[in-house]
Amino acid sequence: MVKSLRGRLLSSYVFVIATVLVITGLALILVVGSPLGNTARLLPTLQNLQTISRASARLLTDQVGAATSREDLATMLDGIAQTEDVRILAFDTNTQTVIYDSQDQWLATSLESFQVNEIQDLNVVNSPFTGAVVAPDNTRWLATSHNLAAREIRRVIVVYMRAQPTFLQFFRVNFLTPLCQAGCAAFLLSILLAWLITRSVSRPLQNMATAAENIASGQFEQHLALDGPEEVKRVARSFNRMSSQVQTTQQSQRDFVANVSHDLKTPLTAIRGWSQAMLDGMVSEPAEQQRAATIINTEAERMQRLVNQLLDLARIESGQLQLANEPIDLAELLGQVHHNLLMRAEEKALYFDLDMEPVPTIWGDHDRLMQVFTNLADNAIKHTPAGGRVQLQLRATPGGDLLAAVRDNGSGIESTELSRIFERFYQVDKARSRPQGAGRSAGLGLAIVRELVEAHGGTITARSRPGAGSEFEVRLPSLRSG
Repeated sequence: MVKSLRGRLLSSYVFVIATVLVITGLALILVVGSPLGNTARLLPTLQNLQTISRASARLLTDQVGAATSREDLATMLDGIAQTEDVRILAFDTNTQTVIYDSQDQWLATSLESFQVNEIQDLNVVNSPFTGAVVAPDNTRWLATSHNLAAREIRRVIVVYMRAQPTFLQFFRVNFLTPLCQAGCAAFLLSILLAWLITRSVSRPLQNMATAAENIASGQFEQHLALDGPEEVKRVARSFNRMSSQVQTTQQSQRDFVANVSHDLKTPLTAIRGWSQAMLDGMVSEPAEQQRAATIINTEAERMQRLVNQLLDLARIESGQLQLANEPIDLAELLGQVHHNLLMRAEEKALYFDLDMEPVPTIWGDHDRLMQVFTNLADNAIKHTPAGGRVQLQLRATPGGDLLAAVRDNGSGIESTELSRIFERFYQVDKARSRPQGAGRSAGLGLAIVRELVEAHGGTITARSRPGAGSEFEVRLPSLRSG
């Protein structure tokens, strides 16, 4: 049993080629064996006999005269029969009997004992005894003839005969050798072409298998050349995209481990340090104890936020997140987000406003959408300097979808990072992601935001220019369009 793809393809090609050759041979046999084929099989022999007959007729006409006896005629015909490798009969038209047989078998046999069948498509002029002949002993011959007139010999018909070629003889002489030669050449050429085709298909797949094994062993920097048929090229393109995504994911995961380790280590260090100080009696004053308790509580809340984000992401990725499905007034929801964050914006001396149009109701999970827009607005406030502006905008599209945008004129995001900000575990540059100690991020917020938006059947896009601010636009289907 052939196991390799190349072997299987090559075997299938060989089988098809051999089948075609066999069918071609059988079809040729059927054609040769048909009535039309029979005529084609007999014609070459008859045409050769006619050529001999015409040449012999001219020779005999020149040599036979009044003084020529039957013995002399027999000698002449013996010479022609031996030279041309044919059987010659001579019939006396008066007695209708055989007066000469180069093989001395049918002498004195009646002309009526021979059954002559004309062959179609054979143009014979002045040939009284021409066609397929069945002899008195039931042997089958092909014959052609001409008249010979001599006063002493009387009127004679000279017949030139050869045994009818059998089907197998004709096929072997005329077709078997060229068919075998052409078949072998075609078979070898086809095998070569099949080998080249299978090689063009299997080699890229073998390279792909090797690259996949390398990825499985931890060598993620794999890239395949786009070789082979279009289908294989398509697979190679998909593999290259997958390889790039795997590299990106691996890098993001490494960054994530480093970031989470840091974000866990920092609050744990603070909690342990202050708690140990309290246990050692180093914090004895009520004000110092209050400060230590506040720091421990703040760092614990920070750890809790990180753990909650990790749990949310794990539930989303595993498909275990269950969303409520209820009508939501998105304008009211954005107003609530604005109200909740207004004090933070005022503390940074930011202009935080709403720009909303009347919009249809949407279906969704109120708490999760609050999480989405709170995260986006909180990021905008966090990265906009004092005196800047943050705006929440809401409008409906002609198609019925709702567009909710969060805009700011803050620090903006580099174009090289903008394409990756929604990736899991990815952080924008570390200085930007940790501006204020307790508010530091593990790079999960926007990844969770995108997953939640897509879970509501929507999309989120980001536009930004460094130093000019950012815009995050969320498109959600309304109740009418959903």
